Amino acid sequence: MSPLALLPALALAALVSLAAAGLLLVTGHGAPQQAAHLAFALGILPLVLAAMSYFVPVLTRSAAAGFGTWWPPLLAWSGGALAVFSFAGDFSPGRLSLAAAMTGIASAGLGAWALHRARHMFGPRHRGLDWYLAALGFLLLALVAVVLMPLFPEQRNALRLFHLHANLLGFVGLTALGTLQVLLPTCLGQADPDAALRLRRDLKWSATGALLIAVGASSMLPALASKLAPALALLGAVLYGWIVLRMLRAWQSRFGKALLQAHGAAPSLTAAALGLLGLLALGAVHGFGWMPARPAVTGFVVAFLLPLVSGAAAHLMPVWLRPGIQGPWHQVLRARLCRWGGVRGMLLLILGLVITVS
Repeated sequence: MSPLALLPALALAALVSLAAAGLLLVTGHGAPQQAAHLAFALGILPLVLAAMSYFVPVLTRSAAAGFGTWWPPLLAWSGGALAVFSFAGDFSPGRLSLAAAMTGIASAGLGAWALHRARHMFGPRHRGLDWYLAALGFLLLALVAVVLMPLFPEQRNALRLFHLHANLLGFVGLTALGTLQVLLPTCLGQADPDAALRLRRDLKWSATGALLIAVGASSMLPALASKLAPALALLGAVLYGWIVLRMLRAWQSRFGKALLQAHGAAPSLTAAALGLLGLLALGAVHGFGWMPARPAVTGFVVAFLLPLVSGAAAHLMPVWLRPGIQGPWHQVLRARLCRWGGVRGMLLLILGLVITVS
């Protein structure tokens, strides 16, 4: 089996996991932690690591990934399954720590491989690789928080909140923003010469914003500085949101009405970016205590992750299924998969935001 065959399977598994998690969260069945880990640990995380394995050779202008480099997503999937079953069973801290360790080994191994490729490439690396490395760094921080929870039970809630925000906005968010800058113009068959500048200029602000949100929302600051936590989280949301808004404004200026078509992957990806921006704004509202937290996680799944994964998978699935020269078969399958993509993405965006504020 070709290593590339793993991506379609993980993409379909991620969509099923996201839909199931969204249903569990909306209906209130099962523990919220179980549904969240079903969406992220079992669905999104292995897919993101597999996608990184696919894109890193492109970003470093090197040979395609060999079969041996595909163990990180498989190990991460195993760790995610262990985490989901832990929440479904006796909620064992030992099992959760083991799951975090397995995923940490997978992410560290992938990061080391990406750095190895970057060091041995000719010419400067693509700036999108920096976003992937930063995202993996946030993932490792989030996993360290899980390992620390049993050791510092009095800080468990703070570590849990740090884990949540570092994962959602640090790992998933930075990966998405770094990929969207390149993927959306590709979906439209157009060039975006400003994307490289945005990737080089905006990472430090996005990463800083994600870290401020994670630290501020978790109240991990010392007692004397704890009153600054809401302000830090709000500042982080402003920094992060400004980068997303600037990306959307650049897209609107360059691509215009193509972003709002009924069909295609690009409108679905645009809806995902709008969902991320809206959820950042609503997250700030939650920070002031005006809105509960649980609907925001559901909204993140429905308004951001579902249109993001469905749009990206619809465009890339033909390449994953039949690598090589693109022909009529690829065009026909892509057209079928992307049919009503814009409508689907907008409906998911609206539904997710409504769930968040309800």
